[in-house]
Amino acid sequence: MAAYLQVVATKCRDGQMKEWKRKLLRKSTLVLVEVARTGSYRWALSFRRHPNDALDAVFRPVQEEFESWLEGQRLAGDTRELYATVSRTILAWLPERGVTSARALAGSDIAAAVIFLGGRYKPGSMRTAVTAVRVLCRFLEESGRCTGLARAVPRQVSRRVLFADVLPGGDVEALTNSTNTATPQGRRDKAMLLLAARTGLRPVDISGLRLQDIDWAQGQITLAQHKTGALLILPLLADVGKAIADYLLHGRPDGVADEHVFLRSQAPYVGLSPSSGLYNVAAAAFARTTTSPRNGTGHGFRVLRASFATRMLEDDTSLPVISGALGHRGIASAKHYLAADDTHLRDCCLDFAGIEPRTARP
Repeated sequence: MAAYLQVVATKCRDGQMKEWKRKLLRKSTLVLVEVARTGSYRWALSFRRHPNDALDAVFRPVQEEFESWLEGQRLAGDTRELYATVSRTILAWLPERGVTSARALAGSDIAAAVIFLGGRYKPGSMRTAVTAVRVLCRFLEESGRCTGLARAVPRQVSRRVLFADVLPGGDVEALTNSTNTATPQGRRDKAMLLLAARTGLRPVDISGLRLQDIDWAQGQITLAQHKTGALLILPLLADVGKAIADYLLHGRPDGVADEHVFLRSQAPYVGLSPSSGLYNVAAAAFARTTTSPRNGTGHGFRVLRASFATRMLEDDTSLPVISGALGHRGIASAKHYLAADDTHLRDCCLDFAGIEPRTARP
């Protein structure tokens, strides 16, 4: 194998082979060597880079201290990661502006950083990005590096308000019944779609669901939410439990050490990715049924979550109850779904009594 890799490297050096092909052949060789030595292959990235490797020696310690400071702010994990990503982007860009240290930062640099971020983020995401900039400024001020930076951060950021993508009840049932339950993948997909449609779980929590989270004796699901870290207890409804049991008994690969309930249908048999893996499952169901949300164009699991919340609103369920079922920290997050409740919105319409329009001039 070593001699073979040497030949490959020589061909690449002499221009007889592209670099990408050399890397591919090298990787394939290493796989075969590991299988020959151990009898199996461990699926893992060959090279791992730290996200902060893109920072120079001046700003990397600032970023690492900022990340440690975020740990003590009692923020959700995803929020800390987002703030760290925005901070890392700014600190990597500052040397291009000529800023050589955090102590040399001025309000004009922060204002320029916000403009720089505006070229990288969509308008709907800039509100969160500006909040991350404000948090970074607070850290720099509290650590004694700078003063007066927060005043340079805009207080108001325009944000597009989009309607929630929802489906009527009939279309939801069509989605959940569209899978081919004669196959292991079909059983898995049906269980995930039903779980989303009946409970409104976030996609990341569906992919992260573990075997020990299901209490079959008590008929409930207990899990720590990925976004908030808060404990969420949901009833294990009959059709959901039946679908999950059918997958576990007749569809889930045997002898797998991974504790996730839902696994990839092909090797390596590991938990699904909440972004690509789950989205592909939902998108395929939408394609099979040719259904589309009435207020949008989404085709992911979040449409089922929004549809679940909207059905609860249509059934006169109070916002605190909806927030609790969806795992929100407060009712403000559930208000987003009010715009999709056409029936009750019509009840809020006012007539023109007392504010009649003026008679048009001749």
